[in-house]
This record gives sequence, structure tokens and C-alpha cells, in this order.
Amino acid sequence: MIEKVNGTELYYSKLGKGQPLLLLHGHHLDGGMFDKIVAPLALYYTVYVLDMRGHGLSRGESAQHYQTEVADLAAFVKQVGIRGCYCFGFDAGGLVAMMLASQDQQIFKKLMVAGVFVNGNGIRPYHYLTEGFLRFLQMNRDSQVELTESFMSVDSLKAIAIPTYCVVGEKDWVKVEHVRWYSQIMLHGQLLIMPRQKHDSYVVDSFKLLDLMEEFFK
Repeated sequence: MIEKVNGTELYYSKLGKGQPLLLLHGHHLDGGMFDKIVAPLALYYTVYVLDMRGHGLSRGESAQHYQTEVADLAAFVKQVGIRGCYCFGFDAGGLVAMMLASQDQQIFKKLMVAGVFVNGNGIRPYHYLTEGFLRFLQMNRDSQVELTESFMSVDSLKAIAIPTYCVVGEKDWVKVEHVRWYSQIMLHGQLLIMPRQKHDSYVVDSFKLLDLMEEFFK
């Protein structure tokens, strides 16, 4: 399905019945990363999987600023009538969801994020020196946004008033101690460390978070 949002046609899929659950992919990916878990989740929820602008089947170019994606997400939720939905966001999708939740405390009912850093101290140095910086030099817009605009202040983190589950892999390039830090700042933040998992090994094309999502969002 197509929804025109802020002048750009965004593609999304919808499956199931029940409370709405919105799934947000990370940068360099699209909604296809959730293909394995959509059908099981649809037994309990109406699952919406959105491709951000410039990703997957959505039109336009990738956003130059996170606030563009925040505005897209806010408008999409309003236009399809799922305000107060549950939301899961991975990587940049999780950060966009957190930014929106800090600006609009009623936009989501509960939020789960995975593999999210909220400032430059949250990235292990090797990621800067390898994949992240290489993509930056290649003028990859997703990487430019991530490395220059991935920031939430302590006040904005405190403004997230809904239950928020913060997940990180034990071997993630996002620092476990960083996720522990910001999860403790949020009013209803929780932390889960996925043993032996890397940045995307437990999220992309994986069932590993399925039971946790079903339990948290019920």
C-alpha cells in the first residue's frame, strides 16, 4: 500500500487483526528485514511495516536529516489512524521513534528499540574506522545522517514517558554500557542484552525477538 506523506509516497504493508504494531527498519535496510516475524505477529496484532523515504519501495531520496524522518513518521501514524500504536524500531528506525516519542508522548503506547545509540559515545571505535566512516566518505546519505545527527539530550530522553524496552547485542558495535545508561534515564526504560549477538544478528531475518515482542506488547 502507498501513503503520500509530506509530498513523498511511502510504501507500507499491513497484515493481521488486533492492536496496531508498527515496525521500523534501520538505515541501509527496508521493511523486508521483518519478513520472518510479520506473519507470527499478525496472529495477535495488526502489523504495519513501513519503508522510510528512499528505502525499499518508498519513493524519494533518503532523508538528509533525522527530523525529516520524524516528521514523516508522525504524519504517517496520523494519516493511517494508528496513533497510540505499539512500535518497534531497529537502528536508525529506533532512534527516529525515540525522537518522536520525546516530542509527542501519546504517539505510541509502548516502544521497543534495538541497536540504538543516542550520541557519539555509544559507538565502538572500530565501527567509526571501518564501515561507518567508509560509507561517510562514499557520500552515503544514511551514514552521513547517522554520524552527524545521532543525538538526543538527557532532557529529551527524560521526556519519553512510555514503557520503552532497549535491546542491544552483547557483541554489538553499539556499546552495551551506553544502552544501559540511556535506558536508566528514561522514566520507564528497561534493558535487555542479547547474549552472543552482533548488531543485526538477532533482528534482521531473525525470530530471536519474537517472543519478547509478543510478551512486551500484549
